[in-house]
Amino acid sequence: MDFKSRAVRSLVELHEAEFPKFLDTWDRFAASDAPMPEAHGDPDYETREKLLSHVLRCGLSYLTWIGECLGRPVTDVKPETDPEILARTRRDFTAEVLKAWRRHLPEVTYAELGPMTYRTRWGEQFSIEAMLEHAVVHPMRHRIQLERILQERAASER
Repeated sequence: MDFKSRAVRSLVELHEAEFPKFLDTWDRFAASDAPMPEAHGDPDYETREKLLSHVLRCGLSYLTWIGECLGRPVTDVKPETDPEILARTRRDFTAEVLKAWRRHLPEVTYAELGPMTYRTRWGEQFSIEAMLEHAVVHPMRHRIQLERILQERAASER
């Protein structure tokens, strides 16, 4: 598939590499008796399934935000919100989201990456490139968070 921007292609490829790593780590975490990360009042940390749901939903939400900003809406992926359903279908849902990234992002041009910024759903101003980078790093951050908890649990059991 031809991408109009090498930067976008690289970020899509990074996302495809990182998301499965997050899922593998979440699977290990879900099977463990390790404690949940500190919530700081965030409802996405109430259960393992809600944390997983947060990461999965964001993978799609970042793509739909980009589509809205560029005037090319992404409407061909069902935005599941139920944490229990997402936990059961996590691999299939992720595969569909990653396929949608491949369908929708090749048309993004270098000029569309920035410097124009748009208001994110949480209120900050991001360029398209910044959102793509944020989307790639988001599952990485949660993977590292869960790996750290699993490592601490293993060390305490020695």
